[in-house]
Amino acid sequence: MPKISVIIPVYNGEKYLARCWASLQRQSFKDWQAIFVDDGSVDKSGKILDKYLAKDKRVTVVHKKNAGVSAARNDGVKKVKGDYVHFMDVDDELDSNYYENMIKFTNNSDIVCSGFVSNSKYSSNLVYKKQRVLKTLFGKLFWSQALIKSFVWRYLFKADFIKRYKLKFDTSLISQEDAIFVLNAFLYANQITIVPNANYHYLFNSDSALNKKTKEHREKLKKQYKIGKAFRKQYAKNNNVMLLWRFRKIIKLFF
Repeated sequence: MPKISVIIPVYNGEKYLARCWASLQRQSFKDWQAIFVDDGSVDKSGKILDKYLAKDKRVTVVHKKNAGVSAARNDGVKKVKGDYVHFMDVDDELDSNYYENMIKFTNNSDIVCSGFVSNSKYSSNLVYKKQRVLKTLFGKLFWSQALIKSFVWRYLFKADFIKRYKLKFDTSLISQEDAIFVLNAFLYANQITIVPNANYHYLFNSDSALNKKTKEHREKLKKQYKIGKAFRKQYAKNNNVMLLWRFRKIIKLFF
């Protein structure tokens, strides 16, 4: 049984698969399972993934009709064999010791949180130098910055934790599904560990499905960003952490 199952949705990702694959192969920690979910790609992604499947017994490939990233991640969870689950995006990269550090500091937490480095003007870096084990919701949200940096790829989740609480991504959303999944998970987690010196590399991709240029798509994104913002605000109100919401722009300056 692998220690980590990495779920990677792929939709027309042939330009990024080699980089993603290399990122996994160079990991100093080798006990992983890669679950590539081919979400109805019409480029060469499916054929490339089948080659990876033939090369490496740690690879699982799911070919399915296009239904979006949330459905792809949910389908990937069904194939998980590992103790922990990581949701990686196909166009991103990992530090070579990313999984080694994450597993080293799991501390039996339901959720393990890393820092990240971003090349996007829309999101600043968040890098940790100190381990923290957090049990209160306020502490979890403050140190993880999850109210404003809710990217699901920052975390490892215990597989049995996801299944126990039936955590799923909302398939009606093309944006903000990360925030809803992560923040709901925070409510159930026994504790969260912040891991030092482990960084996920978020590489902004203007050609991704999320960044389509059509007017209809942009309007849909605007509506869903509003849904995400309203969810975060209501979440903070419901869980007595409105202080973090009101001062979120100031708090992030301390990191």
